[in-house]
Amino acid sequence: MLIKTTPNSQIASPEIDSQVEVAECFDVEINSPSAVLPPVLPQCAEDVRRKLVASGISEKDVAGASAWARRPKE
Repeated sequence: MLIKTTPNSQIASPEIDSQVEVAECFDVEINSPSAVLPPVLPQCAEDVRRKLVASGISEKDVAGASAWARRPKE
């Protein structure tokens, strides 16, 4: 399959779209001179919650981090 890039350095192919899992993001693995683009599927919110709990991060920690990030800048 031959794919050309657009002037904006974008690629698009209906053949790829129909054969690849639904994904908005792809990981790029450069193995010169080729590139492999495996799809990165979004994690569900429950997976993220499990990882936070396993890391020892609580809702209070997240609330504190959010408040800190949203504080007025000096």
